[in-house]
Amino acid sequence: MPGKGKDQIVLVTRQSRKEWIHPKGHRIPGMSGPASARREAYEEGGLKGRVFAHRKVVVLCGQGSKKILLTLYDMRVDKLLKRWPESRKRERIVVSVAKAGRMLSCPGMRRGMRLLQKPLR
Repeated sequence: MPGKGKDQIVLVTRQSRKEWIHPKGHRIPGMSGPASARREAYEEGGLKGRVFAHRKVVVLCGQGSKKILLTLYDMRVDKLLKRWPESRKRERIVVSVAKAGRMLSCPGMRRGMRLLQKPLR
């Protein structure tokens, strides 16, 4: 399991190309931000666990030619499923925070990951 005494990050590939990203998606109508994030983490990465609503950051990231605002939530992963809804469309990897920083191409995602690693005050 990610996080067994160590800070680890789960990354998935985009559907369209070989680029590593955080599981993410649009807010689902009728669901809160944290509930939407939990659903997207399940669908895109096969992650089950707890999303911490109070541990979030908003970052700017490019998607093609446009810029979008992403709200990234901290999540404690309790289970990595062997099969999940998008497992045939994406790859998944569990890496150290340092390695994830080298793999993420979006500066906003790297910044958000670093901010979420800071202890609560």
